Amino acid sequence: MKLIEVKNLEKVYQSGESKTVALDGVSFLVDKGEFIAIMGPSGSGKSTLLQLLGFLDRQTGGSYKFDGKSIEEYSEPELARIRNEKIGFVFQAFNLLARSSVYENVRLPLFYSNVPETAWDSKIKSAIDAVGISHRIVHEPGELSGGEKQRVAIARSFVLDPEMILADEPTGNLDSKNGEMIIKLLDELNRKTGRTIILITHEESLAKYARRLIRMKDGKVESDIRI
Repeated sequence: MKLIEVKNLEKVYQSGESKTVALDGVSFLVDKGEFIAIMGPSGSGKSTLLQLLGFLDRQTGGSYKFDGKSIEEYSEPELARIRNEKIGFVFQAFNLLARSSVYENVRLPLFYSNVPETAWDSKIKSAIDAVGISHRIVHEPGELSGGEKQRVAIARSFVLDPEMILADEPTGNLDSKNGEMIIKLLDELNRKTGRTIILITHEESLAKYARRLIRMKDGKVESDIRI
């Protein structure tokens, strides 16, 4: 089943008389359950594309359908709900609350969901256990290693059982060993749960874990191959 349909997607940033074309006619389909890596040099448009796919920004041209429905058909409250419940985000900078425990960080998306509070504890502990960090559940980010912080971020990203996880350079602040551990964890989540994962990375050694590789250049899709 199709989760994403992108056709002739464009994103242009305007600043006075100056225009910057970040995306220029990008088209592709994503089936549910795929694990896709997006690669390209700095300025190729890959991070802009991820922002559009995650409803963090709007395109200036072309169309984007999520779950068979055009983004224009969703109201702002609906988009906010989808961002929280159907899409999980993992960023290079972790984006954890500094003075909150692992448990509290993973709990955060539940505050903005319709999940009954009686079910929160089991969902939180299940997500934390899935990333192998139960022994750090009461610790704050300042007490964790970089790899552990990213594991917390991944647990938070899927605590609501989203359909898709968007990971923007999730290993950028990690050494090679921890970076590979994080990608293996995402790979395992994809294989075991069928969650769609779209990963941005500049490292060929990590992209090999995906089953499809999209390369971008100058705001366009340069190649799109199954691995």
